[in-house]
Amino acid sequence: MDNSKPSAAAPSNVNRTVPLRRANAELRSREYLTVAEIAVLAATAKHNRWGHRDATMILMAFRPGLRAQEISSLRRDQIDFPSAVVHVTRVKGGSVGVWPTCVRRWSYPQPITEVSASILQESIAM
Repeated sequence: MDNSKPSAAAPSNVNRTVPLRRANAELRSREYLTVAEIAVLAATAKHNRWGHRDATMILMAFRPGLRAQEISSLRRDQIDFPSAVVHVTRVKGGSVGVWPTCVRRWSYPQPITEVSASILQESIAM
């Protein structure tokens, strides 16, 4: 048995390169979800513990393209039920937008109700 120390590998002068990322257009044909896909996503979200809240957040974020932080920072006083609008402060740019709460206007068959908004508000408070 040989008790000699293992020899170190000879250093290599070859630099490794990271493969280039493929363009999004090569990976998928579009960068958004369709109304039918959103309907399936919202219906699927209803099957967990906080399903109604999750489905409401998906629908609230869908048409105006709200980010997760914009959805999670909503307060009850930003939802105007008589006018059926939500006042949203956008994260990247800080502008204030007004969006309808009635999802029928967004081609989805169920309106967002005060119950949905209260569930959303309770989840934000957690």
